Amino acid sequence: MKKLQSVLLILSIGLSLNSAAEPMPIFDSHSHYSLADSQTLSPEQIQQRYDRNHIIGALISSTPTAKTELLYQAMPNRIIPFLSLYQTKANKPNWMLDLSTLNGLNATLDHFPYQGIGEFHIFKQDVYSPVLAKVIKTAQQRNLMIMIHGDAEIVDHIFKLAPNTTVIWAHLGTHPTPNSLAKIFKRHPTHLYMDTSVRDNLFVTASGQIKPEWKAFLIQHQDKLLAAIDTFSTQRWLRFDDAVSKIRLWLEQLPKPVAEKIAYQNALDLFQPPQ
Repeated sequence: MKKLQSVLLILSIGLSLNSAAEPMPIFDSHSHYSLADSQTLSPEQIQQRYDRNHIIGALISSTPTAKTELLYQAMPNRIIPFLSLYQTKANKPNWMLDLSTLNGLNATLDHFPYQGIGEFHIFKQDVYSPVLAKVIKTAQQRNLMIMIHGDAEIVDHIFKLAPNTTVIWAHLGTHPTPNSLAKIFKRHPTHLYMDTSVRDNLFVTASGQIKPEWKAFLIQHQDKLLAAIDTFSTQRWLRFDDAVSKIRLWLEQLPKPVAEKIAYQNALDLFQPPQ
């Protein structure tokens, strides 16, 4: 049923996967639409960027999270909303030390159909944060996904707390190499996914050729990787077309079935299609 719904999602956007004239669809599995972005670009302008780049869906979180809700309301057939834990950008480095992070968490999740919590930043020195533990418990109870920007120690700890929770590790982690990432996938083969956002330059040489070690990694772990853009700033939105082109550069050098999985199919299988 989920795969059927996924196909319907693509069709509802009006893209044809069988048309040779159309570029491969991409599902952006990690991006943001925060306050500064909304002051520069309207939801209609975001939709225009999606249309011309064949972006069939996007996982969005934002500070404040009301901007995610705004974008979802404008494009409910495209946006997968994730709940940010930050009220302002000042919360980014210390949310895990502040019990007020938890204020209203359940009420917000009751109010809006968020599919996950994150992206949130946390590193190994804060691995035993009681606030993190409560957030993970909440996600587990509500069957929500988690997106983290942090160290491998955080990934390991989350799976100790909630072994069956789906974790998306942003940016392939903090210091990605094919060998180190393969070891982490071996430890967590079922519920761990990684997004490729802002790591595109790692995959290719200066001349744009995909590196053999990264090509082998992408092929080996094709079922657990998610293409992503990460509109981490308004400038990133303004250069959106260039960011997508960098993703297509390495995707087009993979076997087509592998590229399709990473570009959009894994995301369509993972995220619940909007109703």
